[in-house]
Amino acid sequence: MSNRSTGRGRALRGRGHGRRRTAGLLLLLGLLAGATGCSGSETSDDVSRLGRVPIPSAPASPIVPTASAGHAQLVAMGDAVALDLGTSQGRITATGPELDLPAPSAGAAPPDRSKGTVKVRLHTTAGSVDLTADALVLSDELGHAVPFTADRPSATATPAQDAVLTLTAVFEAGHSTLSWRVSGKPLATWDFEVELD
Repeated sequence: MSNRSTGRGRALRGRGHGRRRTAGLLLLLGLLAGATGCSGSETSDDVSRLGRVPIPSAPASPIVPTASAGHAQLVAMGDAVALDLGTSQGRITATGPELDLPAPSAGAAPPDRSKGTVKVRLHTTAGSVDLTADALVLSDELGHAVPFTADRPSATATPAQDAVLTLTAVFEAGHSTLSWRVSGKPLATWDFEVELD
């Protein structure tokens, strides 16, 4: 008579599914216990040994780049540029465009262009600086000049009074720039997007 059983519920001694499951469960429990043991004090020791990584915070006031002869600055529209022009020091800012958009009507396509204004303000802390309309250049995204009219041909900034020019132009949707040139070279350029929808 054979030692091997043909019954359904029995298997050879030491080779059944039940023993494999028990061994697998014991192995899994051992791994979990080891992992739990490692995650306690060893992790906190690693953190204290490595220290904390500082997260930089935003500066209390925005950083203002400085433009000087031979060192032009490119900024976003609305940002100020500090000026170091030798004996004259100051700051120039351009804002806008303020667009004159019609009220939207149902089903109508948005306009592809709009009249708008850009304001340029020059402030000096030392010396005086002339701000002239012919030193300002508006360009579209293809680099083509955008014609504009200024509310006055020029203004002079002194520590007692800012020079302000308001430019009026027709802006097309898309990317544009405004540059202020000194001695024929850009000193400050503002980059902006015209959205008409």
